[in-house]
Amino acid sequence: MFMNAVILESPERKLVMWYKCNEKKALGLTKAQIARELGLDVKTVRKYLRMSYDEFKSSESYKRMYIKVLDPYESKVSEWLDEHPDLSSSQIHDWLREHYPDLPDVNSKTVYNYVKYIRAKYNIEKPVSSSPRQYGRIVETDFGEYAQVDFGEMWMQYEDKRRIKVYFFVMVLCRSRKKYVWFSKSPFTSDLAVYAHEKAFEYYGGKPKKIIYDQDAVFIHAENLGDYVLTKSFNAYVNQSHFQCIFCRKSDPESKGKVENAVKYVKYNFLRGRTFASIEQLNEEGVRWLSRTANGLPHHGTKLVPDEVFEEEKSYLTPYYGKPEMPQKGMVMYKVHKNNAISYHGCEYSLPSGSYKNQSSFVWIDVKESTLEIYDGETGKQVATHIISNERGKYVLDPSHRKQHRMALDKREQAILEYCNYDILAQLWLENLHKDKSRYYNDNVRVLSSEMRHFEPSTLHHAFEKSLDCSMYNAKDFISLCDRIGKRIPVRDTDPNRINRLPDILKDGPEKTDINQYNQYLS
Repeated sequence: MFMNAVILESPERKLVMWYKCNEKKALGLTKAQIARELGLDVKTVRKYLRMSYDEFKSSESYKRMYIKVLDPYESKVSEWLDEHPDLSSSQIHDWLREHYPDLPDVNSKTVYNYVKYIRAKYNIEKPVSSSPRQYGRIVETDFGEYAQVDFGEMWMQYEDKRRIKVYFFVMVLCRSRKKYVWFSKSPFTSDLAVYAHEKAFEYYGGKPKKIIYDQDAVFIHAENLGDYVLTKSFNAYVNQSHFQCIFCRKSDPESKGKVENAVKYVKYNFLRGRTFASIEQLNEEGVRWLSRTANGLPHHGTKLVPDEVFEEEKSYLTPYYGKPEMPQKGMVMYKVHKNNAISYHGCEYSLPSGSYKNQSSFVWIDVKESTLEIYDGETGKQVATHIISNERGKYVLDPSHRKQHRMALDKREQAILEYCNYDILAQLWLENLHKDKSRYYNDNVRVLSSEMRHFEPSTLHHAFEKSLDCSMYNAKDFISLCDRIGKRIPVRDTDPNRINRLPDILKDGPEKTDINQYNQYLS
């Protein structure tokens, strides 16, 4: 319908439609049928049929010629859409402003309609996303209180069609929605993430009180059953910068939906279809793009312009007086071997199973004193950490990289209760553990079930009692308490049914065959 409406703006096309309307009428079609076949409005058909040829030629509707304000850019818009059919109208609008400083002041609806017109005219369909966008209620926070941080990566092309993967850091101030993005050619390490934070604080001119993160290895060195141990450099930076870190649940994008959406916005409204020249140029273009779009236009949720709201929010930020300093050492690319390992200075270091996918598989290496940090070549996420060996020819293995059989949770719970003679305090402790650390319940139960046999049930009873009194629900702390209460005992295999875990064919030993059975086949 839209396409036909646009075509009718041409006088020649209108004349063709007048002829066709009269031709269809002569064949006995009704006005509604004519309108349906020609893609016209019934009112238009009625108007054409009322007019003779001379009346139509002299009518204002025939003489009038519509000129679109964006027609001078038709060839460029069609070229962009032909090369990148998935471009959005907002991205087209931004590219027009970027490439044509004298672009007329048009609103987003005008650009949307024009892009729709170009798609129809040149038959350029937009690919349909397989995952529909999800919307949720916006909860506002206090000025200067929260920011959200996340990382992204995307493949780009040079002008000669070579490809390069770029990584980027995004920070969003939760109240104003003012965004910052910084790009890197290598994956983010703790030091590089610290530098990106400094760049963001310099951009804002201040720091929020709290920042929300994913449980990323860039920030977290280890996890003690829900208690996070930050990496050395990031922990030092947080203590120096005086902001609070909040880590959201794994696989829970809703916990930091603002920055999740910002990462997608950078990918599909800035990077998509853009040619890579240099990382310096990309960062310059990124800041200008933010001013034109994400920070300079009304936010789709709040309907407010982030830059304007930020004018009020910036006074609530902690002032920033530092100067960002780029880390001196960068990452080095290493090839992944078929045995899911890499070679480094005469030794092999293990990687998680599945790291090797093909001959092009690679990882990034970051050396910190005596530690080897290894990052996935595709995602940039940290996948392994090894102490550098001084022995040449050694294979350094992380046991967690081996696939291990784990007992089901219900079996571990049952084993704990059986060993404690179904102590009511043990049952109560497990129930409270599940309430206090539901996300880490499985991990705590696994630790407890493996360590409890080092103590007598009476020792465990007293430890459960003291733990309940002080609301301590951490298996490692519980075992430490047992060490203080009683002595460890030798652990022996108390399972009388151990033989039953063997395959049936092995339970009774090897089967013996009578020699006479062979003789009957040979005779």
